[in-house]
Amino acid sequence: MVLRAFLLTLFSGVMASGIAAGPVKRYPLDDRSVYAVRVGTEAPTTVIFPGPVTALDGAGVSQRAEEAPPILISHQPGTRFFSVRAVQADAVGAANVIFRDRVFAFSFTTEAEPDRTVTFYEHPAKTARRDAARPMPHQLLALIDQAKEFVALSEQYPALVQRIERTTPQTTTLAGDITTTVEEVLRFDDEDALVLRVRFENRGKQVFRYAPAHLAVWIGQACYPVALTDAHGEVPAKHAEIVTVVILGNPDGSRGDISIKNTFSIVAPPLP
Repeated sequence: MVLRAFLLTLFSGVMASGIAAGPVKRYPLDDRSVYAVRVGTEAPTTVIFPGPVTALDGAGVSQRAEEAPPILISHQPGTRFFSVRAVQADAVGAANVIFRDRVFAFSFTTEAEPDRTVTFYEHPAKTARRDAARPMPHQLLALIDQAKEFVALSEQYPALVQRIERTTPQTTTLAGDITTTVEEVLRFDDEDALVLRVRFENRGKQVFRYAPAHLAVWIGQACYPVALTDAHGEVPAKHAEIVTVVILGNPDGSRGDISIKNTFSIVAPPLP
């Protein structure tokens, strides 16, 4: 998994450096400002946006280590963060970040005590008025990756999960030979998305087959179609399968702000 490889590299770099954590900063989003970020040679500085970053462009920076840039940037498409590290002791650089069709400017300078995290937030009133576009499939895949890595992220790099809510309800539904358990629910507020980890257990003697595209999540009397899943559509007899499903907002496409405190159940109609 690309995200896992990236994070493991990032974690090992932090542990190997042995230095104390530097300043943690938070700024409101303002495309009329140039943000000065201090970076270091021994530890990464992670910049976090309220939602997925569209693109990055810069001078004196690169995402390719083989180019030997003064400053190295690490960013995975579809994620809302990127990390910056100086390769040279006196490195400087600049970058423009595209986020929700707006350009945010950064300048990077190398310092002995770098910033460790720089987090941007939107003013609540602006967030409430914004009618954001629904996430694209590659962005939903990134959410699944983050959900699967949540425990490691929260323990080793908590700044990356500060906007994610999580619960482990363990609610169970029985349907014939199939036991369905909702093991974990995570809410990503910026995307208005819920990611559920579900366990299908087949206690029968026949293979249970279902159509992943027809999976649905019930919350009370409301049925939410699954926007994306990693399910394969088959559970062998006397076996169990763990799948991940994503639902977005309300069924009519509007923002849902669904609480993780709800009771969730999964419908997997069997194939003939």
